[in-house]
Amino acid sequence: MLSKVAIATLLSAGLVVPQSDSNVIAVFMIGRHGDRKSKVMGNSQLTTLGKNQVFQSAQYFRARYLNSSSPDNVMGIDDNYLYSQIYAAAP
Repeated sequence: MLSKVAIATLLSAGLVVPQSDSNVIAVFMIGRHGDRKSKVMGNSQLTTLGKNQVFQSAQYFRARYLNSSSPDNVMGIDDNYLYSQIYAAAP
């Protein structure tokens, strides 16, 4: 089961549907980690559930935006990870 934040992210991504005469040129995603251990125990780490949640959401976004046969494929992006095409930050 996906966390509430992941579900909200997936739903908001689903609201942006390109028209037949348009192309997706970029995607901006805001995400959070999956389920994790309590901070009370020191460093918090993802639980097995949390790892699965992150993996499932990554599969969804990869299929939607990096699959060349998807109608939401990001124009000009390679389906392999390229540092020059992806920017990620964690405050």
